[in-house]
Formats: sequence, structure tokens, C-alpha cells
Amino acid sequence: MKPFIPEDILAAMPAPDFSGLVVIDWEAWRPRWAFNWDTKDIYRQRSRALVQAQHPDWPAPWVEAAAQDQFQRAARAWMAGTLQLGRALRPRGLWGFYGFPNCYNYDFLSPNYTGQCTPDIRAQNDKLGWLWDQSRALYPSIYVPAALEHTGKAWMYVRHRVGEAFRVAAAARDPNLLVLPYAQIFYDMTDHFLPLDELEHTLGESMAQGAAGVVLWVSWESTRTKESCQAIKEYVDTALGPFILNMTSGALLCSQALCSGHGRCVRRSSHPEALLILNPASFSIQLTPGGGPLTLKGALSPEDRVQMAVEFKCRCYPGWQGAQCEQKSMW
Repeated sequence: MKPFIPEDILAAMPAPDFSGLVVIDWEAWRPRWAFNWDTKDIYRQRSRALVQAQHPDWPAPWVEAAAQDQFQRAARAWMAGTLQLGRALRPRGLWGFYGFPNCYNYDFLSPNYTGQCTPDIRAQNDKLGWLWDQSRALYPSIYVPAALEHTGKAWMYVRHRVGEAFRVAAAARDPNLLVLPYAQIFYDMTDHFLPLDELEHTLGESMAQGAAGVVLWVSWESTRTKESCQAIKEYVDTALGPFILNMTSGALLCSQALCSGHGRCVRRSSHPEALLILNPASFSIQLTPGGGPLTLKGALSPEDRVQMAVEFKCRCYPGWQGAQCEQKSMW
């Protein structure tokens, strides 16, 4: 396993004041022993074999315990060390590992599927506190599996994955740890575009829970031909673009209306279906002839403001506090 070296980081981010996203895509193995199942079980097997070779007279329970301990210590040293090195060299970068935390809520074929992370998974994620403490941002994946198409279950799958990220972030050392989910415009591993309701279940759900943003990922396989690129452009122009303008405008207006512009609107638990989607009776999005930028027209009505206050509350930005983020704080 090749460790990161300072030269790698400096070459990738030559600007000393770099403040963008720094996402480490490491998917070969997982830092918790219990998470290395299926094809990743080979790492547990090799870890046991290493300990057995070192201590051929040990009974199996001793070998298992030592292998688990050594594996998790090494995983922590490598992952935490990488983040520490990165933060030392580019302290303003939003350092984090792709896909963490994970909810492992893949049992969506179950008739009683709820999408919730099991207590065992949450307990294992709690033991990764060292990872959350070293991260500047969390990048959970909310790619919608192809098996969820036409099932009406994607919202449960995504809601609890994003929710788990906010749960571990709340216990992290940094009270301002950002959550930036990774999303796609397709159902995963397909060329089927997400319809509007699934955009609400992914991008809209993330925004409603208070995500600082969303990373939209498109694989190179989806852009290999002129036709596929043209299809993406058409989707962006007619579906994705208007939705993002609607959602981001809703978030901005809510911040201004409820949080003095100094915080994000976060959905209240009493209104689990609320989204930061603008009221079509108050706003319209218009296409500019000739392919120009989209334009938003309208204003919040008094009723819109009341509904926002009922459904959302504020999470203040660093340096602000109060129910409406109206007071400066000392941190």
C-alpha cells in the first residue's frame, strides 16, 4: 500500500491557500474489521494468516483478536495519517474520504424495508470517531441503486444515509464539519436518468437535511459518445438545471428569511417530508431563448415565509448563534 507523500499533495494542489474539496477515493478495504465482508473478506483472511505465521502456537480466538486489532490499528494509522498530512500542507482544503460514513442499508428487496441504519452499523460508525475528527468534510454516497428504480424506496435509502452522516458529524470534534453527499444523475450503473421525484429524494433530501452542497458525479462511460453527451445536455437543460435553480434559490431565500443570511435552513423533525422547493404559485423558472441561462421570477409571499418557519429551523454558520443566527459568537 503506497502512502501519500508531500510531493503528491503539493503537485495536485500547488496553491498554498487551496480551499476546495479534497476527496480521497479509497474503496479497496474498509477500516472496521466487521465491514470487510464478501470480496473484502480476503483482507481478514490475510490478516489472520499473518498473525498465525507469527504465532503458530496460538489458538484461533487469540489469532482472530490479534488480527482484528492489528488490521484496525493499521487502517487508522494510514487513513488518519493521510488526512493529517493533507491538513498540514493544505489546511483550508475540505479533506475527507469518499463514501464515509456508510449506512450499508442495502436490504431494499425486503418487503419491510425502512432504509434505517441498523444499531450494529451505527455502533461501528461510532468507533470511527477518529476518522470524523480528522476530516474537514464528510462525503457519503447517495447513488441510487438500479434495483430501486420504480420501487418508491429510494427516499428511504437516501434519507438515512444522509442522516447517518449528520449523526456522526454531530459527535465530531469540529462542530462545523460539513456534509457533502455524492450523487449521480443516473440510477447507478445504468443510463437511466433520475426523474424529478428522484431528484427530490436525492438532491432535495440532502439540502433539506442541511447539506453544504452535493457533489454530482458522472462516470466517463456516460460521456463516451456524442449521443450520450447530447442526452446529458438535454437533461441538464430541461430537468436538472431548473430543479437545481429552484432548490438552491429556495435554500438561499430560506436562509435570508429565517436565519438572517447567516445559517442554513434545516428541516424540523416534525415535518419529515418538507423540502426547500419554491411555491409554484409564487415563483416561475423561465428558459432563455437560444440556450441562455435560466431565470427565476417571483418573491416569497407572507404565507411562504410562515410555512418555511413551520417546517425549517436554522443551523448557524461559524461565528453566528441564536434562533435566527442573528448574534455574533466567539467561535
